[in-house]
Amino acid sequence: MHRHPTAQRRRTLSALPVLHDAHLASRAGTQGTGHIGKGSRRSGQGGRVKGALRLTLSTLGATLACAAQAALPNSVVAALQAANVPPEAVSMLVAPVEGAAPARLEHETQTVRQMASVMKLFTTGAALNTLGPAFVWRTDVALGGPLKPSGKLDGPLYLRGSGDPSLVLEHVQLMMARWRAAGLKDIRGDILIDRQAFDIPAHDPAAFDGQVLKPYNAGPDALLLNHQAVTLRFMPDAARPGQLRVSMEPELDEVRLDPRVRLQASGACGDWREGLALNMKPAAGWKQHGLRPWTLTVSGPYPAACGMKDWPVLWQGDGPGDYTARLLSATWKRAGGKLGGDILPGNWPAQGADTAPVWQSWVSPPLGQVVRDINKFSNNVMARQLFLTLGAQQGGQPATLDKARAAVTQQVLLNTRDGAGRSPCEGDALALDNGSGLSRIERSSARCLGRWLQGMWAAPTMPEFIASLPISGTDGTARRLQSVAGRAHLKTGSLDGVAALAGYVEGESGHRYVVVAVINHAQADAARPAMEALVAWTMRDRLGQN
Repeated sequence: MHRHPTAQRRRTLSALPVLHDAHLASRAGTQGTGHIGKGSRRSGQGGRVKGALRLTLSTLGATLACAAQAALPNSVVAALQAANVPPEAVSMLVAPVEGAAPARLEHETQTVRQMASVMKLFTTGAALNTLGPAFVWRTDVALGGPLKPSGKLDGPLYLRGSGDPSLVLEHVQLMMARWRAAGLKDIRGDILIDRQAFDIPAHDPAAFDGQVLKPYNAGPDALLLNHQAVTLRFMPDAARPGQLRVSMEPELDEVRLDPRVRLQASGACGDWREGLALNMKPAAGWKQHGLRPWTLTVSGPYPAACGMKDWPVLWQGDGPGDYTARLLSATWKRAGGKLGGDILPGNWPAQGADTAPVWQSWVSPPLGQVVRDINKFSNNVMARQLFLTLGAQQGGQPATLDKARAAVTQQVLLNTRDGAGRSPCEGDALALDNGSGLSRIERSSARCLGRWLQGMWAAPTMPEFIASLPISGTDGTARRLQSVAGRAHLKTGSLDGVAALAGYVEGESGHRYVVVAVINHAQADAARPAMEALVAWTMRDRLGQN
């Protein structure tokens, strides 16, 4: 499924229901030519007659296989009925990846629905098309004073974020190791953080669903570090049988972990987190580097049958910027560095009419790699970072949500127009909010998303885009689709009352299809087998199989 688009795929996309005779003739003619030649060599005129018959049957088979149907496949209907989900709560589309061919199945494709994380396909595809797979983010560092041979910096150190979604702990550690290698040991002033790349409202992690500890509720930040998360690791202690080790990664300055978890010898692992209580609160003590002490307490039973488990948690602390300051301070100390001041907001310094020169730059992995992390693991905060980056690149800094929405919408409309200049994504058919799908505002129609996927198949960045999607039954969020393992690249989405799936499926005939399935209903999660049944039906594309 990583084959580069042919010239046929680059043609202007036309309306899905329109059947192009030239397309069918070219497909049938290609298949028929070999049969006719073979028959002529063996049996002369009789071979030509048989070849012509094969050509006719081939054309008829292609026409029947490609003819769109409104009725849902029996297997899909059965799965919906088992979940008590009515057909009108569902949109489904199956269409060849080449936009010139008609759809095999269209059901409620113009109905606009919530699509959850499947909306990331608009953000990541637009980014690949406009920024290119080699695009990188730069986190710049400037010295606010002279750096002495002893390693002391007489003045502040400036950090300027550009919205890098991938500044995880290991990258922060390596960035600081490079500071040390360049001679910096002791920062006598403050570390000042410039976040002017983004101009966004204050983020409330409880606003979406009240789950303030869930990492998926992290908000965007021009200097986003480690996705603002800490991981609690639980592991039976090999050195002390019957005891449990609990650790926290990464270390945050002035945060103390207080584990009060007991190892439970009996019982299955089950939903082990349900038995644990987690509490974050300020602790007594003086501020260090502007950071007041906090304690993170975890208590309750932990089944020994679980072995080692991780619990990712979104850090709250003292509000925006708190996580970044604590991680920078702790990691700099770990690297052997000293800090004389605090970690505070600050603008990049000016030198006369110019800005201060960059001392070092941390360069992110290329966009082609970043979109894999976003789509395969459905990382919401990374998608939000990328969404805002598109706003900054298209509308200029600082990035705003309005600029980002306009940039992605423009790209989608541009790449989904048919020969008459119309797009199925016009008007209310596409509504963007934060670019991640973690929103009750974001929505689209199946026809709009299907056309977008056809457009991405025809784009020069098609290989990078498809490689970013989870492989069914193998990895990412599609690993549970075992009945269609290895035959599809699919992005999944899930919210309360929403289940969605979209991507590319390889049929048994060798043809490839765009598939979109969306369910908006209280029982949407229970109806997921219907979406898997649709993918299986799509695979069975030989004449007479369905």
